This record gives sequence, C-alpha cells and structure tokens, in this order.
Amino acid sequence: MPLTHEQIVELSRVQGIIRNLEKIRKESKDEFQSHRVSMDLEKYSRRMHEISPDGVPDNMAATVAASKALQDNDPNLKHKIISQFPIMKISPNSHDSEINQIGTLTNILDLEFLPILGDTHIKFDFAHQSDRDGLFKHMENLRRNMKVLIETVEEFAAADKQEFREQLGRMKNKQSRIFIAEAYEVFKKIREFLEAVNKDIREGNSVVMNIEEPMKFNPRFEKASLLEGRAIPDALMEFLNFTKESMDLINLPNMKIGN
Repeated sequence: MPLTHEQIVELSRVQGIIRNLEKIRKESKDEFQSHRVSMDLEKYSRRMHEISPDGVPDNMAATVAASKALQDNDPNLKHKIISQFPIMKISPNSHDSEINQIGTLTNILDLEFLPILGDTHIKFDFAHQSDRDGLFKHMENLRRNMKVLIETVEEFAAADKQEFREQLGRMKNKQSRIFIAEAYEVFKKIREFLEAVNKDIREGNSVVMNIEEPMKFNPRFEKASLLEGRAIPDALMEFLNFTKESMDLINLPNMKIGN
C-alpha cells in the first residue's frame, strides 16, 4: 500500500533524526553517550519500520524534494517550521481562524520548544537561568489566558438567552484581544532571550554548560519529538526561527479593552 503524505512527512522527519543521531555517535568520544545514542537509533529504526514495514520507498526522496521545492517557490509557505503542523481549534466551538492559529502556535511552543529550556535538557549559567525562569512565568500567564478564553467560547456557544449571549460575546471579544496581545509579548520575550543566547554561543561564551549534549526527550513524561537528536546550538536556532515565524503570523489587535 502506498504511503500517505502524512506518512511520508513523518518518515522524512524520523530519517532526519536518525542522521543527526548517527553523526553524534560517530563524533562522540563519551562511551555512555554513544551507548545512549545507539539505543535511540534502535528506537527510531523501529519507528521507521512501523511507518513503512516494506522499507523506505524508492520515490520518497523525490516526493519530499518535490514538496520542498514547491514550498520554496510558494511565498505563502514561507513558514517552514509552522507548516509542519495543522491548525487546530482551541476548543470544539472556536471558529475564529486567527485565535485557532495563535492557539496552535501556543501549543506547539508549549509542547515542542519550551521544554528544551529546562534544566533536564539545557544547563544555562546562573544569569540565563534567571531569565529563563521569567519566561516560564510568562508562559503560565498565557496558558491561563487561553484557558479563560476557551471557557468563555464554550459558554457562549451553549448560551440560550440573547442577553446572556451578548454579554458573553463582549467578554469573548475582549479576552480574544488580550490573548492575542499576550501571545505576541510572550513570543517576543522568548525571541529576545534566544537571540541573546545564540549570539553568546556564536561568540564562544560559556552560557550553556552541556553544549555538546544532543536533545533527548523522555516519552514517559514529554510529548516533544521535533528536536530529538539535535545538537543544542541547532535546537536553539530552530527555536529562534520558530518564534520569528510565529511573530510574523500574529497580528496585534486594537487594544481597546473596554466592554
């Protein structure tokens, strides 16, 4: 049975992870790290077999190349990282495409990217730890705002009385504007942090204590997989590019918050 487009994309992603892991294993001089990487290689090899038991199709490389060429030539597909993810509703009755897009970006940030800044993955020096912790607090506020908006959206959809619907409609519009503005500020603060960190890394400053370690996620506790096997500098650069793409898509509203 031929592979679907989604399977081809997933197979290509897993192949990329395997290439990164093989490079790390080849260059690593640490026996423990080499053993850990070998275990990861086995895991992702099994995943490839699950996707395509008959092996990688001969035309897959051409299919992926054609898809990439199409994206490169299409100005509407300039957001290469974000285009890998479908836009999801923030709740069953959310029909605002802009809110759903920003909600999707927020969830991608929360699940795939922000976890790498934790001590489990990247060990920053003291000054950057403090800045990083501040970002986590801003993210908590954004999650809270999205939760409040979701509750109002669903209450609005379920309301019967016209007067109550009008009141909830005003609340929904106000909370939507707050959510959009808050999301933009959070992405902006994270982008500024990542720009500074990436600059320090390029200049050879010791801001990351475990710079040689690859990204490794524990599937028991984490859902992230996009950056699996990537070197820390590469992962941080990909994170920075994601924030740039996201800010490019978020349109700040007219911030008149009154009822």
